[in-house]
Amino acid sequence: MKSKHRSPVRKSARQRASRLAPEARRRQLLGCALRVFARRGIGEARHAEIAKEGKVAVATVFVYFPTRKALVEAVLGEVASFYIEMARRIHARHDLRASEVLLRHAEEFSASVVTHEDYARVWLDWSTSIREGVWPRYLEFQREVAEIVANTIARGQREGNIQAYLEPHFAALLMISAAHMVAQLQFSHQPPHILSGFMQTLLHAVTRKGAAAPSSS
Repeated sequence: MKSKHRSPVRKSARQRASRLAPEARRRQLLGCALRVFARRGIGEARHAEIAKEGKVAVATVFVYFPTRKALVEAVLGEVASFYIEMARRIHARHDLRASEVLLRHAEEFSASVVTHEDYARVWLDWSTSIREGVWPRYLEFQREVAEIVANTIARGQREGNIQAYLEPHFAALLMISAAHMVAQLQFSHQPPHILSGFMQTLLHAVTRKGAAAPSSS
């Protein structure tokens, strides 16, 4: 009589990811890449780490991102699209006064540092990566966001709720530069009233009425 004892099934040393459609796999690996880039930095993230994060073979990552350049471009493109879409959606709110739109944008960006931390960390790294390849693209991304914000500031000047003497483009750059401090406050776990106070102070400088234009002398 044969024994009914069965040999134990051997488990693979590393659990593999389930099968996904190509586009779904690309999105999954892009999410893994964002996490690795946020953790390691733009200059240090590699295909092997992304494969480990996604529980796939290194060769699989190369199928979707054939070179390091392609990988970096995909991650930075995702980050840029996230923030540009945020700006477009909020600044399309013509039912709100321009000054309210600016505050809404600041508040949503602040919240996104918590809800989309990986995007914020990659953006911060990118904004200071003054090296060939990634820096020109950052400036292009920044110009696009600045143009959206500047158009709202110009609308506010026509509405009379933003100071008329301000040059919209420079005021937009001021708003964008303040985003770094908002991110810093969030990452250092400052209480809500500190974040709110900073954003209100910034908006007050742009929107307060009756301010005299600074002397050009």
